[in-house]
Amino acid sequence: MRSTATRLKIGFLLAIAIMVMNILVPVFSGRWIDQLRLERQAQEQLRQEVQLMLLALKDSQSSQRGFILTGREDYLSPLYQGFAEIDRLMPILAVKAGSDADLGATLKNIRPLLIELREFYNETIEVRRQQGLLVAADRVAKGKGKQIKDSIRNALNEFQILLNQRIVLLEREIHWREDMGTIGLSLTALLDLMVLGMLFFFTFRVLRESRESAQNLHSLSEQLSSGVQKLELRNREISLLSNMAGALHSTSLFDECFGIISRFAQQLFPQNAGCLALYHPSRDVLEETGRWGDWEPGNELFEPQQCWAIRRGQSHRVRDVSQDLICPHLDGHPGLGHGYLCVPLMAHGEPLGVVTLLGQGVDIELAEAFAEQVSLGVANLSLRDSLRQQSVIDALTGLHNRRFLDETLRRELLRASRKQTPIAVVLLDVDHFKRFNDTFGHEAGDLVLRHLAQEMRRHVRASDLACRYGGEEFALIMPEITLEDAISRCEALRLAVTRLQVRYGGQPLGPISISLGLALFPQDGQQAEILLHAADSALYEAKRGGRNRLCLYHPPRASDLPVLE
Repeated sequence: MRSTATRLKIGFLLAIAIMVMNILVPVFSGRWIDQLRLERQAQEQLRQEVQLMLLALKDSQSSQRGFILTGREDYLSPLYQGFAEIDRLMPILAVKAGSDADLGATLKNIRPLLIELREFYNETIEVRRQQGLLVAADRVAKGKGKQIKDSIRNALNEFQILLNQRIVLLEREIHWREDMGTIGLSLTALLDLMVLGMLFFFTFRVLRESRESAQNLHSLSEQLSSGVQKLELRNREISLLSNMAGALHSTSLFDECFGIISRFAQQLFPQNAGCLALYHPSRDVLEETGRWGDWEPGNELFEPQQCWAIRRGQSHRVRDVSQDLICPHLDGHPGLGHGYLCVPLMAHGEPLGVVTLLGQGVDIELAEAFAEQVSLGVANLSLRDSLRQQSVIDALTGLHNRRFLDETLRRELLRASRKQTPIAVVLLDVDHFKRFNDTFGHEAGDLVLRHLAQEMRRHVRASDLACRYGGEEFALIMPEITLEDAISRCEALRLAVTRLQVRYGGQPLGPISISLGLALFPQDGQQAEILLHAADSALYEAKRGGRNRLCLYHPPRASDLPVLE
């Protein structure tokens, strides 16, 4: 009898231990996997920076060629900007690859090549200035610059290949760890069944051994039933948390993310109304982004100091609203009669927001596990969105950048080719832009570019694409438009710019005008590079014709082509 009772006690202790394992296994496995995901994101960011360096090299080469062909000094702006971008990226790559022997060695080989390439470009530019086009073209034709650039590109490609291999290995390791986590959960469930079977066995053995223990056995059965219910409930909660984490990792939209959180919160806390409040991008207030249950909207915007959980950096529970500290953002809320729980959202040591649950029966451990998964999901989504925005948006004007233009133009050309519809490609820049920088400073020049970007947004259709092409040069892509409509829109934009009254430091900057060059698909070219070159030639013709005008691209006549001796 005593032996059986002892075994029952041991069985209950094992059940409690397994319940603890049910909580710890998914938490630690999630952290184990998230560590590798962060490392993979770091490698991915490093690869994007290498791609930016390759784009900078490409821009600098195009700029040098443009200067050699035209002799115009403003064609050198992308060259200087490209090497400035390289100078910015090299220390970043050096820091990130400093502790890695393979990446550090590859990066060390690239530095002297970059110095040699810059010296070659400077010498070639000086030769063009002093001795003219033919001598400079002959120097370029010898291929030394191409040889240096190819060496740099090969080294960067090796750098990228090594990063790609590491990313693939990290992804395999992530999948392996996810499989191991699933196996761990399965083993835990198997242990649950084994312990339950053992407990049932000894319970019925006690019933057979003595009628006198019937009352105690009944009590033990009730305890067992309660334990099974709690175990099933815990397993369901763990499954819901795991499904929510997977859904949050798969989404790329914030609205969808908030909807996922609200739906799973309704299932995890069916008896508790609640809401999710996140920091506004301004970081000075929090706003409600999701709610569930019978939550009645109150203060949809409130300051961080109005929540005790955020101020203390830990969960804040209120059981008695007449004695405990009430968060000011919930003061007067109609659902506070039975208390509430506020759990702060933290990721990478930074506060993200707070989860609030109404009622007394809130499982604080479940609420904190829920808040942890929500924090990781929101933080990862914010990081992915930030990286995507940085890669395709120009920081100064808010327009899309050259990289986005190259990707989008090729896609639009394929679509237009299938539909047999035209596309207008326009390049434009600010006339005498250097005057603004020299007279009023570079901040005034930046202000002019921002006003021009605003006018471009006002004069383009929803289907059009406005981009900053580089420096003071911009690009417009207008699909499915006739030549007459394209000319009309360009002229409307040009006239709108001439009416701009921009002031900097209380002082007017003077008249602003733009020159535009227009090329049309398919008659002026059927490839992105050819169309952009045609639009650039038309822009150059507008500059030569007196500026503040629109010029259409006209193919060069045989008499206009230079004769090579």
